[in-house]
Amino acid sequence: MIRLTKYYFLHLLVILAFSGCDTEGNSDPRFEDYFIKYFRGDGNQTGLELAEYNEGFVLIGNNTLINGTPRLFVVHTDNIGNEIWARTYGGDSEMVAVDVEIDNANNIIIAADLVKNDGLTDIVFFKLGEEGNKIDSLVYGFPEFDESAADLTITENNDYIITGYTTNVDIGKSDYDETTDFEDILSIRVNSNLQLFQEANWRRVYGFSGLDRGQGLVQKSDGTFLFFGTTDRFPPGAPVTSNPELNIFVFPAGQDGVVTSVSPFQWLGSAESDETAASITQTSNQGFVLAGTSLQSNATSSIYLASLRNDDELIFNATLGSVNNAITSSVIEDVNGGFLITGIEIVNNASNIFLMKTTNTGIVEWLQSFGGSDDDRSGSIIQLNDGSILMTGTIELESQTKMVLIKTKPNGELKP
Repeated sequence: MIRLTKYYFLHLLVILAFSGCDTEGNSDPRFEDYFIKYFRGDGNQTGLELAEYNEGFVLIGNNTLINGTPRLFVVHTDNIGNEIWARTYGGDSEMVAVDVEIDNANNIIIAADLVKNDGLTDIVFFKLGEEGNKIDSLVYGFPEFDESAADLTITENNDYIITGYTTNVDIGKSDYDETTDFEDILSIRVNSNLQLFQEANWRRVYGFSGLDRGQGLVQKSDGTFLFFGTTDRFPPGAPVTSNPELNIFVFPAGQDGVVTSVSPFQWLGSAESDETAASITQTSNQGFVLAGTSLQSNATSSIYLASLRNDDELIFNATLGSVNNAITSSVIEDVNGGFLITGIEIVNNASNIFLMKTTNTGIVEWLQSFGGSDDDRSGSIIQLNDGSILMTGTIELESQTKMVLIKTKPNGELKP
């Protein structure tokens, strides 16, 4: 059964929560366990991703001074959202945060995009120590082409892989077409010292004739991988048209990143709509849950949700219409069963953050919304062992944007 949506007005709750986050002594007990807190400074901040870290959390986003250049913004908090440290990184070039993971040595590893002076984009591996000190970084890109990151994966042996796309497409592919082939999947692997894997050990560029963007990469229990993303390649047997539909794809790859033929490349979605990939994660039964956005022909958008077995075979896929004009950002498995999805819903030309719980077959159990009259944007979602849920995102306050951390009860509610 769908529970009625509740609107939590961020402007009021954020001010209350922030007033109690300076010291332990002046914290309002109503917001000790479940809260909305934001992290502010001069200019505008955004929140994109978060991870558990040192009995607290690390959040990444961007910090932009008024009329300035976006730079990488990293915040470390304790387990009730109080700021421990916050730092901004970057030089004269724009650096856009993408993803964060914690490696086996407890280092903070960040994937970002670097916009160069010529307007082209490279990808960046960024490595921080426990106090936020920069340990190392690596910039990767092809001259005269764009590279953009979408996902960061840390492998079982502590290698780092950034997956995204490049405009330096593989012109040697059998179906290459210079009139349509504009982007290919990019996957860059380095060891923990940020030393680049050579192509013989990890394939970097994959693609077909058309637009192909990597959005995620998951390592399986046997050490192989599953790629996830968006393509406009025509599925086998589908009618070829001048305006190809976008679909979500998954395909398996071996430990060297080379596509395997054990199970086929799969297209997920509908021929009547465009589906774009957002998030994938492995489930407790070694299968996968993935989510994206489905854009209908009438320009409305919905949540797309699918589940795969550990052999990559489809269990179910569905378009969820419970949120109007939804754009999905993140999905995880709920520790109590089913799935948690977050994203934004667009209402009266403004966006609110939504949080949804479904069964493991995609039936909506409850839905919560967080937002005010301005634009609020969702980031990623994690869940603690006690079932409590944490989200990061961006809220608009007094004509500025701020990074936000939201912690709710297992049912998505804020009240104690």
